[in-house]
Amino acid sequence: MKNIKRYALFAVALVCLGQAAQAARRELTHEDVVIEKGQTVRGDVATDKSILVNGTLDGDAVSVGGASVTINGELTGDLIAIGGAIYVPGLVKGDVSGIGGPVSVSGKVRGDVASVGGGVDLSGTGEIDGGISVLGGAFVKGEKALHKGELHSFDTHAVRTVLPRVLKLVRYAGDRERGQGVNPWMVGGLVGLGLLFFFSMLATGAVLLLLPAVFFPKNVENAAAVITGDMWRACGIGALMLVGFFPGLLMMVVSVLGIPLVPFALMVYVAAGVLGLSAFSVVLQGRFFEGIKKTGPAGLPGKVAAGYGIMAGLMIFGKIIPLVGDVLSLIGFMLLSFGAMLGLGAAWMTRMGNQSRAVEAPPVAQPVTQQLPPPVN
Repeated sequence: MKNIKRYALFAVALVCLGQAAQAARRELTHEDVVIEKGQTVRGDVATDKSILVNGTLDGDAVSVGGASVTINGELTGDLIAIGGAIYVPGLVKGDVSGIGGPVSVSGKVRGDVASVGGGVDLSGTGEIDGGISVLGGAFVKGEKALHKGELHSFDTHAVRTVLPRVLKLVRYAGDRERGQGVNPWMVGGLVGLGLLFFFSMLATGAVLLLLPAVFFPKNVENAAAVITGDMWRACGIGALMLVGFFPGLLMMVVSVLGIPLVPFALMVYVAAGVLGLSAFSVVLQGRFFEGIKKTGPAGLPGKVAAGYGIMAGLMIFGKIIPLVGDVLSLIGFMLLSFGAMLGLGAAWMTRMGNQSRAVEAPPVAQPVTQQLPPPVN
């Protein structure tokens, strides 16, 4: 799963950046850029060829043609390269971002270094003051090299680091004279990248909750039946299990005989939570589709995925939608928390779903039949 997400993100990043680079060709130069030693150039440089800075470039450097970028002198701005290798024996005062190519630093970078689809090599007496984010590659550090920031490998921080640098390409897209600064291909690419992360996060949680539905469907159905028929009792038991979790672990830790049981207790607790949340997802999607008067998924795995999708969708889209987004995120978090608590109680009442707990129905009053006296002749 991790490799699939990694290479899918890498492919999407190349596509959206490639579209942005294609739109920017009207503003790019089509020749190698060379700044000789002792020479100072002020302003941004954008080309689809190689860049060699032996002197000083007071601005940003962007290369989108797959050629190499070498900074032997000084670059005061940010450096972005798509498809080509980056070599920094000199000084870069801004950030360095490489897409589809390796980044080698033997000099000094005062900002952050991010690489998508390529590794980062910090060799010699190289120094990086900021953070390093590597997506789809490896980070290699020499013995004498110095890294002062944090190292992030395949997480959302990597995207948050890369995307602000990539957005600098927008300034080169469109016709500046007519005020067209934003290219629709770039916007579409960024939206696609965001959707990819949304579905990746959704798939990760869905796979976890689908395991009980696939391998223990009867257990999930028993727990879901308890949540539906005896919700408040399951809620009370689940609340007690949450409150007593840490005191119970503390009592096990201070006991010599209880210490070996701590890992087992943690595994059972987590398994109960996953099983219960899977059952709650079944109940939630049933109520949802019943409320909108639509037919939901037929199979148990589909029901679990739909219920989890409702909760995860509220939390994730709540971070995107303005104004009401915080309310949606809060609702999604409350549903997830309430479902976990209910699920723990249901797992306890059904002994991890192994026992069906039928809810007694209230007695139905029998109709009273009145016997009429026999007719009088």
